[in-house]
Amino acid sequence: MENNQGYKNRALASLEGKWSNGIIATIIYLLISGCVGQGAVMFFDVATGYGISGLWYFLCLPLEWGITVYFLNLIRNENIDYERLFDGYKDFIRIFLAGLLVSLWVIIGMFLLIIPGIILALMFSQTEYILKDDKEISAVDAMKKSAEMMKGHKMELFWLILSFIGWAILCCLTFGFGFIFLLPYFHSTMAHYYEDIKAENA
Repeated sequence: MENNQGYKNRALASLEGKWSNGIIATIIYLLISGCVGQGAVMFFDVATGYGISGLWYFLCLPLEWGITVYFLNLIRNENIDYERLFDGYKDFIRIFLAGLLVSLWVIIGMFLLIIPGIILALMFSQTEYILKDDKEISAVDAMKKSAEMMKGHKMELFWLILSFIGWAILCCLTFGFGFIFLLPYFHSTMAHYYEDIKAENA
């Protein structure tokens, strides 16, 4: 496995000449996943607004999968047409179930003093990529495979993710505008990490 800067350098190399694709895909994702939920909170009473926002979050789980694997396609020089973002809805039950189960496990873990939630998030971090590469694997088996792949690697991935914290803070100072640049960089880095951990477990 490579060091943090190595993965980031590979991500930047993959994005060269494709930044516009990554940024537009990110904007599409953010507009769809964020606007409805935020609009509901703003225009309805608190209970209704947060109820609609929560429902919309779950309906967008296949889109969350879509943006993640979009950048896997990008670093592999595969099809990055923007409709690829919605491929998760073509396999809705499997993709939705995986997203739902991972989300529930992480939420439960977060209620147990946060650290268990972080550990579970790291355990299941490769689930979306596994579902992309294996069209026959079930949601539960993809989660199990991710947990197996991440044995001995959770702290490694934690530090890689944490290395983006400075960029995230800077993005917040731009009222969130910077995230349209940071997210392509982050997702491309995570995709390269998956490629290496997949190869190690081949």
